[in-house]
Amino acid sequence: MNLLQQIRISAGNYFLNKGTSSLKRSKKLVNINSAGSIGILFELTEDSVYYSIQKYFQEFQEKKIKVKALGYASNKLVTNHFLPVLSFDFFNGKQVNWLNIPKAQCVKDFIDTDFDICINIASEKVFPLKYISGISKARLKVGAYNREMPGKQYKELSLIYDIMLLSEENHDQILFLDNIHEYLNMLNPKENV
Repeated sequence: MNLLQQIRISAGNYFLNKGTSSLKRSKKLVNINSAGSIGILFELTEDSVYYSIQKYFQEFQEKKIKVKALGYASNKLVTNHFLPVLSFDFFNGKQVNWLNIPKAQCVKDFIDTDFDICINIASEKVFPLKYISGISKARLKVGAYNREMPGKQYKELSLIYDIMLLSEENHDQILFLDNIHEYLNMLNPKENV
């Protein structure tokens, strides 16, 4: 990693940490079945991720849970393949600034939505989605961590997420979403975060 990339990453993390430390939100453990609204963040890497999230959408909508998904693709061609539909939005690498902080209107709308649960199924390495998770006002935030990450990075993630689940080295978003869904089904909402 060259010096310029290190500066970008450090500056981006500085603004993320600043945003999370000044964020005022009401933390609360929420069982996925008792949630009124859920936000899902994902990296649009392949069709199967999109279709798996659609499957969860249908399941949640049948339970009268409001769901909003926001996908990030570093490649603009990928986002053109999937047109935004109701409750699904996308942004791409051209819609982030030099620090990898997203600037798209759909991102601002997602951040301003008061979710019961915000789930980031992308790898912890996808900074734009980590940033959105960090400044989201959701009552419960869930994301991934990697066993190999240094202690400092783990600590930074623990300031973003209320619940972190271990991710495999080759992060599989579909499997991770299945694991999160199973875990959030077991939560006892009477406990505090």
